[in-house]
Amino acid sequence: PEGWRWGAERLLPLYAVFLVFWAVGLCKAWQRHETTLALQWGVAHRKQAEVVRPGFRGWPRASPVTGETELYYPQHRRLAKYLVTGLVIAAQVVMMVCMIAMLYAAFFCIQSTDFSVAESLLLNLGCSTVWGISLELLNWVVWSRVAASLNRFENHRTAAAHETHLIAKIFVFFFIDCFLWFFLLAFFQIPFGSQIDGLLHKAGVVLDRPFERSDWVPRLGMTIGAVLSLTQWSMLLFADAYVPYWWSARAKRREAERASSKPPPPGADHAAQELGRAGE
Repeated sequence: PEGWRWGAERLLPLYAVFLVFWAVGLCKAWQRHETTLALQWGVAHRKQAEVVRPGFRGWPRASPVTGETELYYPQHRRLAKYLVTGLVIAAQVVMMVCMIAMLYAAFFCIQSTDFSVAESLLLNLGCSTVWGISLELLNWVVWSRVAASLNRFENHRTAAAHETHLIAKIFVFFFIDCFLWFFLLAFFQIPFGSQIDGLLHKAGVVLDRPFERSDWVPRLGMTIGAVLSLTQWSMLLFADAYVPYWWSARAKRREAERASSKPPPPGADHAAQELGRAGE
């Protein structure tokens, strides 16, 4: 029934708060269990050895602890590189906001225009599919490479620090890409759609159809389904099967072109003539 569904939806924020506390409590409980096992096994005071990353660059100096020669990279230089990373993330946020604004405008036009059911369904499905494909391409082709390049640019000393910062960058990039649109729908358009229509009406914008909650809730599910099912599986198959084959064929073709463009070594023509005469 409609009344029961509306009452259940009011409980969703409480359920979300419960999940947050449950996740934090689970992590803390696991840390306590891990510490207990380390004490029982007698390895509580052991630390993982820090391995210097092979790609680390720096200046040699005498270690203040051991006196041995080691590579050193000044912290102020790394802080300047952190600033560059922050600027790149800010540029990504601006870019994603612009893309999501375009997607939101497209969905808003579809919902506000008097299309037939079939036309509206096709347009919604098309927008969701284009968004899902763009999301996968941005995540796995653009932002993952940008994150790896920024991590190498920051020049972390140990492999553990390098991996930790890489995970953090990929998480930030993917979180913005994957969830910004869904946050806009779930916490802006669906709760306040009627107020947005009222503001547009005061501004003189005439809509063919007013805001209807029943139109936007399935649209949220449609975009989630497009990302998690159709586009993700197709992009994974494309990336796992076709891209490695294309990249390998491209590398072989370049190698063949490079080999054919090289001039023959001195005396090669004379040696070939001698071999031909010997064969006769």
